[in-house]
Amino acid sequence: MRKIIKWRWAILVAWLVATVLLTAFQPDVNAILHQRGQDPLSEDSPSKVAGKMLSKMNETKGMSDILIFYNKDKLSEEDMKQIGTAVQSLRAKQAELGLTNFIDPITVPQAKASLVSPDGTTLMASFILEKNGRSVDEIGEQIESVLKDVKVEHYLSGEDFIQNDYIKASTKGVEKSAALTVIFILLVLVIMFRSLVIPFVSLAAVGVSYLCSMGIAAQVIDKLDFPITSVTQMLLILILFGIGTDYNILLFNRFKEELAHGSSVDDAIVTSYKTAGKTIVYSILTVFIAFAGLSFSEFGIYKSANVVAIGAVVLVLEILTLTPFLMKTLGTKLFWPSKKVTGHKESRFWAKLTQVSVKNPVVTTVIIVVLLIPVLLTSGQKLSFDQLKELGNDHPSTKGFSIVGDHFSRGQALPTTVVIEHNKAMDNNEALSVVDKLTNNLKKIEGVVSVSSVTQPQAAPIDFFYASGETEADGSKKFFIPDQMLASPDFQQSEASYMSKDRTITKLIVILKDDPYSTEALDTVERINSQLTSTLKDSTSLSDSTYGAAGPSSTTYDMNKAQIKAFNGTAVIVIISVLIVLIFVIRSFWPAVYIVLALLASYYVAMSASKLVTEYFIGADGVSSFVPFFSFIVIVAVGVDYSIFLMMRYKEYGKMAPSEAIVKSAKSVGGVIISAMVILGGTFATLIPSGLVLLIELAAAVIVGLVVLCYVLLPMLVPALIVLPEKLKRKRAAKSSS
Repeated sequence: MRKIIKWRWAILVAWLVATVLLTAFQPDVNAILHQRGQDPLSEDSPSKVAGKMLSKMNETKGMSDILIFYNKDKLSEEDMKQIGTAVQSLRAKQAELGLTNFIDPITVPQAKASLVSPDGTTLMASFILEKNGRSVDEIGEQIESVLKDVKVEHYLSGEDFIQNDYIKASTKGVEKSAALTVIFILLVLVIMFRSLVIPFVSLAAVGVSYLCSMGIAAQVIDKLDFPITSVTQMLLILILFGIGTDYNILLFNRFKEELAHGSSVDDAIVTSYKTAGKTIVYSILTVFIAFAGLSFSEFGIYKSANVVAIGAVVLVLEILTLTPFLMKTLGTKLFWPSKKVTGHKESRFWAKLTQVSVKNPVVTTVIIVVLLIPVLLTSGQKLSFDQLKELGNDHPSTKGFSIVGDHFSRGQALPTTVVIEHNKAMDNNEALSVVDKLTNNLKKIEGVVSVSSVTQPQAAPIDFFYASGETEADGSKKFFIPDQMLASPDFQQSEASYMSKDRTITKLIVILKDDPYSTEALDTVERINSQLTSTLKDSTSLSDSTYGAAGPSSTTYDMNKAQIKAFNGTAVIVIISVLIVLIFVIRSFWPAVYIVLALLASYYVAMSASKLVTEYFIGADGVSSFVPFFSFIVIVAVGVDYSIFLMMRYKEYGKMAPSEAIVKSAKSVGGVIISAMVILGGTFATLIPSGLVLLIELAAAVIVGLVVLCYVLLPMLVPALIVLPEKLKRKRAAKSSS
């Protein structure tokens, strides 16, 4: 440390150069996010496989979107004239705009039944959007420039536009949160240290860490095609500023304490780093390992959060090299305008809680465990993947989709597409019979409104295709298309619409009753997948075909399955990693286990809280799907820091009896831990004004989890469990001696 103090000016220059270069040449991660979208699924997921087959069949690559025209009083003749002109203009610029498979009810009259609402107020045009390197915002502007003379109320919606609005809302929420975080931390540090210097010094140091971390992360995201999501930058901001400030509180408090004991500035720095510095290194190690463990996750959204591991490495380098420069250069001026340098106040409150628990460890443990039982029983989550409900109707894409939902079937705008690929052409009676049977079987599924296919292009059976009086083994009418009908222009048109050019791929369009992102839609997709498998496996001609379901409902269903699997696997990795680090730091097995149990208990309390907030305050159908995992990783990876703060001080009193040592430790670091909790909890509280359901639920879960950890589990349950063996041993000894 003395060498770092000696070379402090060179170190400062190195940090400034690194910060400037990494910031100046940082790729725009928001632009990358808008360009790529959020795609957390692996290439072999069923919906992606189906999507690839569909792209191969359509000879295009992109997602399904819609253009919606609306007049609440019914579309007039003048409206339809304007819409017709607009459609012709769009068709004339299809290639330029990247609109493929463009279907509208004006130039394709047979689509009128499905694209014009029964009440005549709403008209849709569907298309597949090829981005061709453009952002969705750019595409939207290009389409709107074509529609500039259209006076009819209109909206762009569908997969691309809904996801784009969701990303924009998330980005806006993160930017608002970042500004509020800075203001909040400044106020808390001013109040805590009674200093006008420390808040700005601390924020500057953490800010340098963030800028360098984000610069490195952005290069990795851009150059190595690393996954990025709307929560990536948010997590890095919240956790770096949260824990960075926490560590500064611990370090500056120890520095202040050493100065109060009469040490010189250099000696105070060296002693601070030998004690608090070591604690900080161990704490950052747990954060690094927990987030680095996400690299092994197959789920892209979880994997994207391991940029925090990059942040942890940069932060520890900053604390070990740049912060000593600030301490040496400013010395006692850090605490200006306070002229008197005194140590931080001891926490009598925390000491009292710990004292009560170590005097009555059995009673304390039993009471807390009993109180946790109902929490554990009510912590189960109903997850929601519904981006539409999270966004509300304040965005063009969701407002347009809401209109479609009100005037069509809820699933009309974004249908599920079943795709089948065979190694031989399927334009024969044997294969078409299986497709028709599948069409009829899918129609029987609860939650399915209609199914159209090559044999039922208008979503209804064609009587001429069934042999009179002949039935299959299952009692259904035997399907048979005469050769002259197979060669007819009408059926050739149906094949062109529902099959690939070589007729080896065919699709079935399934309209669902419910919103495509709803839980009910996901249940319907599960039944569709099951029926698809059973029908094709039972057939003789298509049993060896490749098949799957594409569309937002299918993608969301696959995300749900992948997320649950990834959560379970990644959570185990994180818990084991944290336990190993704790054992290494504490040098004792059982206290490490007790701390991990406390962290898990605080997580389950957090889940109960998020469920309560979701049901009774937000009024949503379920907790946003990303909340459980990110709550878990924050509470476990960051909450363990507070345990390390306590246990490192506990180790300093190793010669004392465990009960006395833990009380003294609680008294010494309790105030620091509570301050750290307030800082981190406050940074997450800044997410609430964002208005985004995901961020509000995440904030509520993390805050409640940290409060319970810092006011109940750490000062009471963990100390009680630590002294419990000693207490029981004494009781047994007393009984045997009597």
